Amino acid sequence: MDALGPYQEFLSFPGVSNELHNYFVRQPFLTAMAKESLKHRFGPYRLYAPVYDRVFAPSFSEGHRKMYQSLDLGEGDKILEVGVGTGISLAFCPDYVQVEGIDFSESMLRQARQKLDGGGIGGNVVLSKMDAHELEFGDDTFDHSLVAHALSVVSKPGRVLSEMKRVAKVGGKICIVNHYSKGRSLALGMWNPLRKRLGLGMRVDFLQLIEDCGMEVLGEERVNRNSSSIIICKVT
Repeated sequence: MDALGPYQEFLSFPGVSNELHNYFVRQPFLTAMAKESLKHRFGPYRLYAPVYDRVFAPSFSEGHRKMYQSLDLGEGDKILEVGVGTGISLAFCPDYVQVEGIDFSESMLRQARQKLDGGGIGGNVVLSKMDAHELEFGDDTFDHSLVAHALSVVSKPGRVLSEMKRVAKVGGKICIVNHYSKGRSLALGMWNPLRKRLGLGMRVDFLQLIEDCGMEVLGEERVNRNSSSIIICKVT
């Protein structure tokens, strides 16, 4: 394996044509300095992966369904899903678009590949192990992108959202689904370090994050029994 190691590894699996694998152009942006400064806590997901679909996924299903609906997808659109995890959200993805699903956890991706191989995910999907802080795609690659329950668990949410903006076309939409409450809470702030260590995510002000990235908020909706928000923003 070369110096970039797993960051440019492309995961191969049966059932997907070579043409689809070549549909998305990859670029090895990650530097040694970036690898050192961007630390992930993906260890807990080795424990979560085998039970994720049974324990966590049911409470997220409304958000997963509505996030794809919110993009108003057209035939042939190219979609990036960051933090695809076990691929449970891909059950709601229409088969007339092309999806690139990335995640940093090999354990979670293993579950997603099993769904793909078993026909639980359509053949319009490519799965890759990749660091969202340094996306291996050129500018303006995707029509839209989305991230569900992952932006709060990465080391630098602003960096990831900026990368998602970079690889999306101007005028495209970015959909964020996450636990989110406005205002500050001392209790939540105290729990942040522990939640981050357990891979459960830290509190992030997503509206401020979107503003800092120079994007426009198009709408917000509460989902998953009012425990999460879907935030739609426009790439400008």
